[in-house]
Amino acid sequence: MRDRILRTAITLVPFVGLVGTIVMTVIDVLAPGGDLGRDLLENSVLWMIGVQGWMTGCGHMFFGEPIAESIGWPSKTPWQWEVGLASLATGVLGVIASGFGDEFTLATIIAFSVFYLGAAVGHVREMVTHRNFKAGNAGPIFFFDVLVPVYLIVLYTVVT
Repeated sequence: MRDRILRTAITLVPFVGLVGTIVMTVIDVLAPGGDLGRDLLENSVLWMIGVQGWMTGCGHMFFGEPIAESIGWPSKTPWQWEVGLASLATGVLGVIASGFGDEFTLATIIAFSVFYLGAAVGHVREMVTHRNFKAGNAGPIFFFDVLVPVYLIVLYTVVT
């Protein structure tokens, strides 16, 4: 039962940032003084980088074995802790970004994009060289790793 819950959670985690972004942006836009572009940017950074980073970071650090299995990688290796810390670091940046202005938000998006686009390259390499199409390697997280950085870069460029 525990493994089934963890597998489901691993599959759904990439959607938490999207749902949080949409819900909070609708609330913010409907409030007096709402600004769709600015609200969407701030909520995207908060939820897709911040909250998502905390979740994936803690997942890698504290639930490493089922996550490694879902990716098709060996468990009980130092990479889990290191990837977890990198995710947590971008998560911290995403949570605090709105308090430090556009330049800090840009730096947060750049750090996030380098890490996640780089991870996407690793996933592609795994798909091509090892035929690894496990859900944690070629499923929703792969598309998150590619689409969200591109979305954030375009959104930042349009809004600022």
